[in-house]
Amino acid sequence: MFFGDETTVPIETVSKIKYQLIERKKLHFRCCQVNDIMCIIALFGLLSMIIDTELRLNDIESNLLIFLRPSISISTLLLVGLILYYHALNIQLYTINNHIADWRVTIDFRALLLVLCEVLVCSIHPFAFDDKTLSTESAWLKIFLTFPMFARLYLIARSVTLHSRLVNAASSRTIGYLNRVPVTISFILRAFLQIYPAGIWSAVMILMLFISTWSLRTCEKGMWLPLKSPSIDTPSSLATFSNAMWFTIVTFTTVGYGDLVPQTYCGQGVSIVIAFFGVFASAVLIAVFTSKISLDRSEQVVLDFVTRINRAREYRKKTMEIIQYSVRAWFLKRHGHHYRALFNSLYRLHTAMRQARQIKQEQRNAVNSNESLMTTLADVTEEQKNNEKSLNKIKQQIGLIEEKLIRLESKLNTVINILTKTIPERQQHSWL
Repeated sequence: MFFGDETTVPIETVSKIKYQLIERKKLHFRCCQVNDIMCIIALFGLLSMIIDTELRLNDIESNLLIFLRPSISISTLLLVGLILYYHALNIQLYTINNHIADWRVTIDFRALLLVLCEVLVCSIHPFAFDDKTLSTESAWLKIFLTFPMFARLYLIARSVTLHSRLVNAASSRTIGYLNRVPVTISFILRAFLQIYPAGIWSAVMILMLFISTWSLRTCEKGMWLPLKSPSIDTPSSLATFSNAMWFTIVTFTTVGYGDLVPQTYCGQGVSIVIAFFGVFASAVLIAVFTSKISLDRSEQVVLDFVTRINRAREYRKKTMEIIQYSVRAWFLKRHGHHYRALFNSLYRLHTAMRQARQIKQEQRNAVNSNESLMTTLADVTEEQKNNEKSLNKIKQQIGLIEEKLIRLESKLNTVINILTKTIPERQQHSWL
């Protein structure tokens, strides 16, 4: 096949690519459906756990207690099964995206560890105990098994990422593939944090405020084990939701008034977690606020231009003040009286000179920074020119190679024509 001829793709390759695209779309849609079902089951189990714990904390006799704990266990079993099914679909999707024939090649220690961690996190739940109240002896175990269920909320973040345009749009996947950037869940979460930092921060803070308040109140009300004197029968002041929320906000903002303190080991543990998360949230808030108030490149150029004009105007003003106070001080000193006015003029003269030197130094620093920026731009421009020269040389060499190939093609065509003429003549002579 010579130059100028159209290359055709085999029909088998086209059908195979079409089958892979259709299969990938089906698997992705099925993964989204399975994850949505997991979110519904996880929220149902979490809501059942909260209702069951509240009924037991307040010693309320209800027929719901007979069904809540078994429903939590059943939802947990369904959730674990769906997690395994989701990862099986994810492995199939990975094999199709990377053209892998055997799915066992994709399984490594890291993937197995992630699956085991996810199964372990979603399998922890309070079991169906015989008693309908939270007694002091077994309260620590019952309350300890309720807190890890809030970790199931990560399924909501996964559902949001699976339904995002970054995953569903073919353009984003193509750009990521060309730049060797895998469009994974971690990449999408970081992209959302970059696009919507304030909204995500606010949602996470509200969610953590509710979880921390409820956990602290549950510890202080359901597990009354005083730290200093076990014989004290006074209930904890953090057993109410309002006091627990006040303590959570005070601890979260690292203020710590000290008017309310947890009186159980469980409450102290929750307070430590709240304090650490508050420090982290404060750092994130400062970073978000800094990114919001920072100027982009064009705005920074405008600000530098206006600042440079204002500095020049201030320098001229201070120069005029220096001349004015110098003449006034000379006049007062020559006449030999008005010592207070002379002292005032000399003081203002030195102040104007000092301010003029400061403005001049700021102008020099700005000029130096501009010179360094111009030097960098000049280096970039020079590098771009060198790259353009290299590209032009490569294009010239490609043109020469194409000309040589065209000549070679014409010569080969000539040889083929000569051979097609001479071979039949020789065959005729051989028959004769």
